[in-house]
Amino acid sequence: MKYLAVIIVILLNTCNANSARKLREGDILFRETRNNALSDAISDVTDSTGNLRFSHVGVLIKEGRRWMVVEATHGKGVCLTPIELFGLPAKGETVRVVLGRLDKRYKFDVKRLKAYGRQQLNKPYDYAFDWNDSAMYCSELVYKMFVAAGQRDAFSPNVMTFKNASTGAFDPTWVEYFDRHGSTIPEGELGINPNAMAASKAVHLLFEIRY
Repeated sequence: MKYLAVIIVILLNTCNANSARKLREGDILFRETRNNALSDAISDVTDSTGNLRFSHVGVLIKEGRRWMVVEATHGKGVCLTPIELFGLPAKGETVRVVLGRLDKRYKFDVKRLKAYGRQQLNKPYDYAFDWNDSAMYCSELVYKMFVAAGQRDAFSPNVMTFKNASTGAFDPTWVEYFDRHGSTIPEGELGINPNAMAASKAVHLLFEIRY
């Protein structure tokens, strides 16, 4: 639990006067990871939010007295991760985690949000980024959690692209990724990504959590 103590201290020191200083269920944690090939590839084909390039996202809930993040990861699929572990970088990586919160106009039912998240636990990660199968990728999970909680207006799915914004060609990392998982590149299919969610007018990015 030592990491959690560090997190809370930093939150209280970095929040401005207008930011709520307490964690809330339904807060959204956006993670930027640098020096990771796949995270960099995600950032290269999605619009950035200011100088932040988010490649992963999860939803904060409370289990008993412990803060947990509902997320979909490559290694575990849909899982619950203690907040103190959510942003820990792998060797050689640089990670930043920013807490977002829906504007009060965008209401949702916390109980339904949590119930849906729990129902998805142990489902596999959606390597194909297929919106219509039972597997989940990170931003798909977050989007569908809020829809299940009655909030359909905060986020808008869009057609996906896996082409590098600078070159107009498919990023080699994505070509290798989909080949490895036996999937075709879902160019033009419906989906959503962490940067688009962070840029939503419904989301306030409140503060950074440091690990």
